[in-house]
Amino acid sequence: MIELPVARGVPAVTAAQMAEIDRAAVEEIGISIEMLMENAARGVALAARALLGGSVDGRRVVCLAGGGNNGGDALGAARRLHGWGAAVRCVLSGTRDDLHGDLNKRQHDIAARAGIEIDVGADHPRLEAAELIVDGLLGYSVRGAPRGSVETLIRAANASRVPILAVDLPSGLDPDTGAPLGAAIRAAATVTLGLPKAGLVGPGARPFVGDLLLADIAVPAYAYDRFGIDARRCFVAGDLVRVAGAPRP
Repeated sequence: MIELPVARGVPAVTAAQMAEIDRAAVEEIGISIEMLMENAARGVALAARALLGGSVDGRRVVCLAGGGNNGGDALGAARRLHGWGAAVRCVLSGTRDDLHGDLNKRQHDIAARAGIEIDVGADHPRLEAAELIVDGLLGYSVRGAPRGSVETLIRAANASRVPILAVDLPSGLDPDTGAPLGAAIRAAATVTLGLPKAGLVGPGARPFVGDLLLADIAVPAYAYDRFGIDARRCFVAGDLVRVAGAPRP
């Protein structure tokens, strides 16, 4: 069991609500997307360290990065883990040019300049030698079943039998229902960002989510208020917590 403080009474949000919350944080409050991504990357790295027993020094970690912001989170987490002594490698689902937006490309370039090995494509991902896989392939805006190299990497990660840490939600899982859309990551733990997505706490998500962790990415409570959601006390015990009452695998 991962040793972390426990948060009780944590609310969940739908994908549409989270999209509006993210928009409000950026456009109305003025928090940059880059700041949110850096906070998310730190939360993912902290969760990886907890999952590996409290230290990543010398541990072998592979970060899978898709084209969206979850991929940017994974690349940013890889940089932090590298700085904490881990032997980190990243595998992209496509090329650098397939990364969406300048911010994700910047995370790629920073990781590369920091000396992190970055492989492209899913033909030979070499996952079996890892001690932990970080799943940053798909986010809460996913639509439809995973295809192409993303599907291949999901299947390779599951087949590797290496523990998987999912970023925000397991890739291939519907964020609202918790049902698999096709191939879906079966995680040992999921570190969800801001608030849990509704599908993560459904009974059908149990085989995919693993231990449900929650990372503070510093979205102010104001952004949640419009939905009548009180998120003010989720992180009283720490900025990375275990969600009490979440379905267990």
